[in-house]
Amino acid sequence: MSSLIKKLIDQTRAMNSNTFFDFSPGKSLKIIEHKDEIRVFEFSSDNKWFASGSWDNLVILWKISENNGTKVIQKQNILHGHSASITSLKFCEDNRYLISGSKDGTVKIWDIYNEKYIFTLHHHESRVFSIDIGTKNDYILSAGEDRKMIIWKIIKDRNKNWIKIEKAKIIRSKTGPKEKIHVIKVNSRISIFACIGDENIIYLWDFPSGNLISKLKGHQKIIYTIDFHPTLPFLISGGKDKSIFFWNLETKKIINRIQTESSISFLKFSNDGKFFLTVSLKNEIKIYDFSDQKILQKHKINEGTMLTAGISEDWSILAISPFKKQPTLIIIIFGEKRNSGKFLENIYLVKFSYSF
Repeated sequence: MSSLIKKLIDQTRAMNSNTFFDFSPGKSLKIIEHKDEIRVFEFSSDNKWFASGSWDNLVILWKISENNGTKVIQKQNILHGHSASITSLKFCEDNRYLISGSKDGTVKIWDIYNEKYIFTLHHHESRVFSIDIGTKNDYILSAGEDRKMIIWKIIKDRNKNWIKIEKAKIIRSKTGPKEKIHVIKVNSRISIFACIGDENIIYLWDFPSGNLISKLKGHQKIIYTIDFHPTLPFLISGGKDKSIFFWNLETKKIINRIQTESSISFLKFSNDGKFFLTVSLKNEIKIYDFSDQKILQKHKINEGTMLTAGISEDWSILAISPFKKQPTLIIIIFGEKRNSGKFLENIYLVKFSYSF
């Protein structure tokens, strides 16, 4: 690791607190609502909403509120409109709109306040697997089975209402993924986006021009998940080869690698960038310290097989759903704030309840 990278990590470490949320499976809430396996969870940036998308073709919108210090999760609405399973969800930055991608080949934009979809985007030739939003709500990105990456321009009125969505660019590069694209993710801070498909390469593209910048090679098998560091030029990736890679986006080089016991299906940085969370195909949840990559917490979920996972922006709520588990469950796991220097010190407890 270069001296510059070490300096950047040290600066981040100094700015942030030394606390993190511990997710204990012994303190969880189970919700039965979807009729088929859940494919995706997404949380709003203000931590007031989360959405779940399922193979039952439905999006369920959940409201998160607080009553006398207790968080209350309420089903707000069931969003009908897709004709095939939901694969991806994303809230816009002001949390007024929710975007959904589906195996029906469409992307829909939902007005959360009015609880209806207002636009349907049709230009994919096959199933849509991933969506993201970038640059102050100005663009939507979508990708899927047809190997297309589409950049959509959001047109707004003076009150920032979305009044039109225009197709800005279609990217189907000969030097891009050779198979379907599973994940597309934007880093608006440094104007790039990344995608991964059925291979062991991460493709980096200029945003919004769509020009290929680099191919990150290091994984030996298919990559399942990626995430950008929120403040530093880093990216982490995990996949079938039971490895977590750390990439320097300035040099496009690997700066570290962690060997794990199982394939990594989900990973995400905390909003301050000091910690990251992983979920493995053995249903293990781990929290790492980013500065030294040490494991701070490890938990086993004894439900079903592979997990679908999502985490709130403030890292206080973890939602998971096991595959091949009937009835289909949403497991809400308590976030308990702990001190990373004292492994078991209890500083703050977030309590949860559930009601309709």
